[in-house]
Amino acid sequence: MLKFGVFDNCSRKKFGYSFFFVYLCRQNRCFFCVGQLKLLITPNNHQLMKNFYIMTIALLGMLLAVPTTVAAQATPGKIYVGYAKYDDQIWEYDGLSLDHDAKVGCAILLTRDQIAPYAGGTIKALRVGWDTSEMTGQYEGFVRTTFNGEDLSTGKATVRFSYSDANPGWNNMTMTDYVIPDDVEQLVVGFTTTLKKDVCAIPTLYPHYVSNSCYLWVEGDNDADGNPNWVDMNDRGILPILLVVEDTQGAFQLVPVLTMMEQNGIGVSGEPTDCAVRVKNGGSQTISNIEVTSRQGEHTYSKKVNLSKSISTGGTSGTFLVPLTCFESGEVEFSITKVNGKALSVPVAKTVNMIAVPKDVARQFTRRPLVEYYESENSYMSPRYYDEYVGPMMKYYLNRVTFVSQHLDDQFMTGDDDATQLALQLCDNDSLRVSIPAMTIDRAMNTGNYLVQAGVSNNPMFDVYVDSRYFNVLMDAMLSEPTFVSVGAEGQIDEAANTISISVEGEIAEGVMPADEPLRLTVYLMERDVLSDSQLFWTEKEKEENFGEYTHANVIREILLNADELPAGGTFTSSLAIDDPDPMWNLDNLYIVAFVHRSGKHGSRSMHVLNSCESQFTKISDGISEMENGKLKMENSAIYDLSGRKIENRMSVSRQLPKGIYIQNGRKVLVK
Repeated sequence: MLKFGVFDNCSRKKFGYSFFFVYLCRQNRCFFCVGQLKLLITPNNHQLMKNFYIMTIALLGMLLAVPTTVAAQATPGKIYVGYAKYDDQIWEYDGLSLDHDAKVGCAILLTRDQIAPYAGGTIKALRVGWDTSEMTGQYEGFVRTTFNGEDLSTGKATVRFSYSDANPGWNNMTMTDYVIPDDVEQLVVGFTTTLKKDVCAIPTLYPHYVSNSCYLWVEGDNDADGNPNWVDMNDRGILPILLVVEDTQGAFQLVPVLTMMEQNGIGVSGEPTDCAVRVKNGGSQTISNIEVTSRQGEHTYSKKVNLSKSISTGGTSGTFLVPLTCFESGEVEFSITKVNGKALSVPVAKTVNMIAVPKDVARQFTRRPLVEYYESENSYMSPRYYDEYVGPMMKYYLNRVTFVSQHLDDQFMTGDDDATQLALQLCDNDSLRVSIPAMTIDRAMNTGNYLVQAGVSNNPMFDVYVDSRYFNVLMDAMLSEPTFVSVGAEGQIDEAANTISISVEGEIAEGVMPADEPLRLTVYLMERDVLSDSQLFWTEKEKEENFGEYTHANVIREILLNADELPAGGTFTSSLAIDDPDPMWNLDNLYIVAFVHRSGKHGSRSMHVLNSCESQFTKISDGISEMENGKLKMENSAIYDLSGRKIENRMSVSRQLPKGIYIQNGRKVLVK
């Protein structure tokens, strides 16, 4: 069996460092053992990371503007089937190597849903990647129904590394003709070759953890019957192997493949919302426009979308926006129904879970998004990055959003590292997609290079890049989204009794959420402006170098409620209390954050925060609360005079009150 390990000189932490981006693996010299195989990547270089960050921001502007595609020099009538993209770039000296000369096998498994659309087509070639100029490779290609089965199509080729924009490290290997049958269930496509010791020749491409995309065998690793033992190594990336099929009958000219689809998951009933998609051309005819259709029961909505750049055979579009419409909360079928004006006999469909808010309900509620900034103080870049970059950018929205810093693996973390678990949950527990610091809005959208990341996989990298040029666009979009939930909180600190009391209440409109998916309530006790003069790990067993003193804008001091279930509709209330507050807390800087969110029942991309609130405390002295400057400090709280007359509307904003004693939340309030 193949075994895995990590060399001592690999300097990357589990969650990465600030400014780490997955494509930088190609410039960072880390070595990963793959049994006898090694995955070679280059050394950590912070200046390189900084330069790459600047370049990423520049590229993002272009990618956001229009759908794009790398020019594909594909021969008309030829289809490229596999997990890599036709225009993926192969990088020299980056890939798998051996600690001795040996024969290896590389293969991908094409399942029925991938290969059946091309039944009747003729296998003509393999397009394979070669990764080094240090040696020339002799490939023996094969197509089989099982890994050690009979060869259905074979070929031989001499390959070498040849980099250009038109052929970035790829080689074509002619195969014997084989017509794909109608009843095909799967095809194993690959090659065998001999590698020299320590020469990285077999490339791997991001993303990792793509099923069936990377099977490897090393000579000598055989089963009890003497057959090669093929091992699934998709955690190391995908293999650049593409099956070339010729459309001899013109049977599959228009075959769009939906490689990425991201939506925010909530909209006004019957009204289109933006959905980001990326489309690969799996057919033999150039794609210039598509029709997308939303279907829910008897309701449908269709829209033609013209592409600013056509998608050539084998090419993949840039990320672009299409309309998605939900008519009621639940499953919506989104599909590509036409290509170039021609209806597809089998539409390309994907089912998504959406929340539909009736227009009259949406008008009754005001939305306050939740922005979460994930950091690890023991990575010294985190606090500096916030002070120099995130803080100035956020100040324009602080009165309109709720902002929370989630601390991972440091002295300010809560519970059993809840923030780390949440960050992983948002990324389907793939730690390779987590880089700190990072930011999300309403747990539904990553900021900055969101669209760049979305092109890499269906689940974008949970990453640091927050592009200030587009941050306000994302924020304004989230502020304009509908909601059907309200939440408010108020709290009191009794210094004499040394207690803290908090009450949370809100309302959920009836009939919006499906009955089988209750919403959740989370409540944090927060503290502003917490000073730190060290970068301690939360275990305090080791300490990194002190890079300076930092004041953290907000820190979660305690999680008072963690995703508690709420009723399907109507009002809700919750009362919380803290006895003997931690003496390290600054009571003058404490405040409350509460938010209502989905549970993630339908996947990590369905954890949306539907509304939030941020509230200050009042202090109790001799049973009477004091209001500074005569202003009501908590929203959603009615106030009465001593005669019981209501003088402040429950949902109104704070206002100046005359001096005197009032009743608020069942307690006397003194306005000086």
